[in-house]
Amino acid sequence: MARQSGVTAMQTAAVATGAGTSILMAGYNRAMFQVSGTFVGTITFQGTVDGTNFVTYALSDLSTAARTHSTTQTTAGVYIADDASGLTAIRANITAYTSGSITVVGLASE
Repeated sequence: MARQSGVTAMQTAAVATGAGTSILMAGYNRAMFQVSGTFVGTITFQGTVDGTNFVTYALSDLSTAARTHSTTQTTAGVYIADDASGLTAIRANITAYTSGSITVVGLASE
């Protein structure tokens, strides 16, 4: 049976730019994110190996049949990191904000 982390609130009704809370990936190789809210802004998904320096990380959008990969999102939806092997953490960084509120929750699993 696969281990799962608990759901992590990464951004909670955020109304500004900021990195928010990271999901720790030790022992996990996949992560899912749900973005919700009515907003005008950009969420940039990022990963790290050293725990300090985060770089842009492409996720698949589950709402598209082609499962397109993108490093940023501007709409609500569910996104998956298909292979996060080797990353120590992933975060949802709000890199642009105009209006509304942004909530992102994440779940790491095997």
